[in-house]
Amino acid sequence: MPGNERSNELESRSLFVGSEGNSADQKTGSWRNFDGIRLEICGLRSSKIFYLRTLRRRSMITIAVTGGIGAGKSETIDILRKLGASTVSADQLGHAAYAQGTPGYADMVKAFGNKIIGEDGEIDRQSVGSIVFNNQAKRKILESIVWHRIREMLEGVINQNRDNHTDVTAIEAAVLFEAGWEDLADRVWTVESSYHQRLARIVEKTGMDERAIRRRMDAQLAAETRIERADETIFNDDDLAALEQNVTKLWEATTKT
Repeated sequence: MPGNERSNELESRSLFVGSEGNSADQKTGSWRNFDGIRLEICGLRSSKIFYLRTLRRRSMITIAVTGGIGAGKSETIDILRKLGASTVSADQLGHAAYAQGTPGYADMVKAFGNKIIGEDGEIDRQSVGSIVFNNQAKRKILESIVWHRIREMLEGVINQNRDNHTDVTAIEAAVLFEAGWEDLADRVWTVESSYHQRLARIVEKTGMDERAIRRRMDAQLAAETRIERADETIFNDDDLAALEQNVTKLWEATTKT
């Protein structure tokens, strides 16, 4: 995407480091190896390298999958898992963000009261949803409690997978753009489907009232905005076999680069 360095194959950062134990051509500033990282010598002082720019070749690709409700995000993530990706759901991490005994739990109860606590002692998501859905101010409070905690957990998963030499990590995140998490990924895919197709799928899957579903769909980021901001768009108006074929093609193109 223009102006975004997520898609760069190399990632740069600066650091200070001593030169002991590392060979360096002080005259030419040529490339040398430091603990498996390529280093470009940019300056020397008293036989010590005082400034180095490191170029770290990514050992893992991180794909973020977003899209509207009923478009097929979860099915896409399932396909990526079968293809070999390590997958994580931001929605599931959201549950952990305010699990009983956590600071997030305390913040939720403080913000919305004991009425959101279910019989099992955990936060009841439906109760929270009924409070925040039609109240933008309360929804902002919920987001301020949960989103930064989910991001921290996503970062933890990504870093752990990188340390474990995972080839591909795939993140499922419905509010990827709204929460500002797209910078965590090397590539962003959005899964899109027609409004009526999505509506029919959700009705069949959940049995929810159609008017309630429409309100939830209309409250999400516009499909046009997701398509504009994503690196790739997967159109999912056909059956699961067609989706699997499209995802597999995109996987192969992404992982070969």
